[in-house]
Amino acid sequence: MKTVQVRVLQTSDTHGYVFPIGYSSKKPQDVGLAQISTLIQKYRNQNTILVDSGDTIQGSPLTYHHAKEKIHHQNPLSNIFNYMKYDFVTIGNHEFNYGQEYLGNFLRYLDAKIVNANIIDTTSSLPYIGKPYEIRVVENGPKIAIIGATTHYVPNWERPTNILDITFVDALESIKKTVKEVRELEHPDFIIVNYHGGFEKDTETHQYLMEDTGENQGYRIIEEVEGIDLLLTGHQHRTLAGKLFSTYYTQPSYNGTALGLVDITFTKNEDMWESKINEIKIIPTTGIEPDQNVLKIAMDAENETQLFLDTPIGKTKSDLVITNQLEARLYKHPLISFINQVQLAFSGAEISSCSLGNDVSGFKKNITIRDVIGTYIYPNTLVVKAVPGHVLKMALEKTAEFFEIEDNQVIISPSFNTPKLQLYAYDMYENIDYSIDLRKPHQQRITKVTYQGEDIQDQKIYSVVMNNYRASGGGDYLFFKSCKTIKDLQIDVIELLINYIYDKKEVSVTETHNIEIVFE
Repeated sequence: MKTVQVRVLQTSDTHGYVFPIGYSSKKPQDVGLAQISTLIQKYRNQNTILVDSGDTIQGSPLTYHHAKEKIHHQNPLSNIFNYMKYDFVTIGNHEFNYGQEYLGNFLRYLDAKIVNANIIDTTSSLPYIGKPYEIRVVENGPKIAIIGATTHYVPNWERPTNILDITFVDALESIKKTVKEVRELEHPDFIIVNYHGGFEKDTETHQYLMEDTGENQGYRIIEEVEGIDLLLTGHQHRTLAGKLFSTYYTQPSYNGTALGLVDITFTKNEDMWESKINEIKIIPTTGIEPDQNVLKIAMDAENETQLFLDTPIGKTKSDLVITNQLEARLYKHPLISFINQVQLAFSGAEISSCSLGNDVSGFKKNITIRDVIGTYIYPNTLVVKAVPGHVLKMALEKTAEFFEIEDNQVIISPSFNTPKLQLYAYDMYENIDYSIDLRKPHQQRITKVTYQGEDIQDQKIYSVVMNNYRASGGGDYLFFKSCKTIKDLQIDVIELLINYIYDKKEVSVTETHNIEIVFE
């Protein structure tokens, strides 16, 4: 009886982190591809398949700087992936954030094969990049099929110009179709699906974790698609490894903080290879020494990024540092008013809303680009929407779900940190006054909302400036999507803030107290 051992190693959502450092603090941090590379070298064996599940070239200051200053140069991340010898890659939703030229410059130099069953070139009806699946035949061993798919929810977030002539087909349906095709044409011994998406249900309780919008279909993929042996997932930034029904699954965290490992034993009985998963786990990078070769590849880009981040652009009268993420939202940190005020000045809208990322730093007295990027971390642009009063109230009720009361203390609702941390889903508004009563049930918490001293009228139209992610319905604010677009302002909010501060030199931050939160 013949046996063959195969090991699958997986990364996902590394988001352009290479060096083990926190960009806001400049302090050491267990993140990045350099530490991941060390782990891969430790665990790689003769029959290893190395797979990445997407969101690679956006998310860090390094990638921001490259997209803005070096877009025509080869992306250092493609060189790093080639050095690490990735076998298969699937595109993530954030890969489109800086446009197709930036994405193409990464993919063009990539040695790894791209698996993509559902991102389609509209003009040719063929895959936008790569193939729906690839076949790996292990030497003297089994035939393994690798199928790729990306959450088809991308058009709900992305700027239309960044996905021009691209169609995102339903991921579940594409996987069903491709698995069937692979089984009929290739007769593989083992099928891996590499899916940039997560789970809409808890794999143990089988209860929905969120509203089932189609963004995450991992549970349905396993439940409905027969013949998948291993589902590699991402997108949600979770740490998962287990078995659901007859399919194994993984999700290896984010920012290069962990590596997924799956060990498979194949045993040949007559002409058939039978498989058994021996081990499935997620390995953290905690305390791992970085691979110096990876650091060397990105050193020039990193040094340029650090110089860029330390560029001084202006001053404030005092530090505006955010030390507590909950309190910054509960008591509306002055920086939120500042961002909203800049958005209002630039857009000409009547009302502004903004949210903060999951982990934001705020401004020091002497403001640098590092402070701005550490405070506004997403590559968003601005959209002005014509919002009826009743829709504005719906948005306020939605954002009011962010808080709950537990033991007479205000906490962040579990639905905003499970299964994925979503502090960015809480919006704070400027130019309206409103009250949130946390003692009341959802959809009844907004007890007052006025504009210029008058109650908001349900049928009256208000111009509201918001980021493009929210304007397209992101964060389950789907009602904004149908509101008429008045302006689509194609400048990154980060650039807008940098330019505003640079022009003013000395920034005066007006603190507004227009949100009343009642919980006692």
